[in-house]
Amino acid sequence: MPAIAKLKGNIPLTPSDVKALEHLLWSELGTKEQYDEHCKRMPLGEFVRSVVGLSQQAANEAFSAFLNNAGLDSRQMHFVRHIVSYIVKNGMIKDIAILRESPFSDLGGIGEVFDDAAMFTRLRVVIETINANAAA
Repeated sequence: MPAIAKLKGNIPLTPSDVKALEHLLWSELGTKEQYDEHCKRMPLGEFVRSVVGLSQQAANEAFSAFLNNAGLDSRQMHFVRHIVSYIVKNGMIKDIAILRESPFSDLGGIGEVFDDAAMFTRLRVVIETINANAAA
């Protein structure tokens, strides 16, 4: 299904993609009521992305400009690699507070690893863009 491929590839959904997902989830695989009960009204794109994840290629592309232009040290690279791995597996980082937990915090807290607030803000923008591309 093209909509699922878009979610896995970090491509924003169109209204017709959303309709196709609604049809698949609410007509072919179950009902809207079952979906709402199981997913607690999680947006469709987020739900599908949480199931299929994000492709490694799409994650690499999303972070490439940040990685190439940030001049990261080894701890920062390690931190970002964990973010990429997490997003590939889980599809997104919905709550940025998770970055305070292991494995992200294993080499220090966010403030220690990214002592430059502007650099962390640029990283956060990449994460938020990936999340926004799953909005449906």
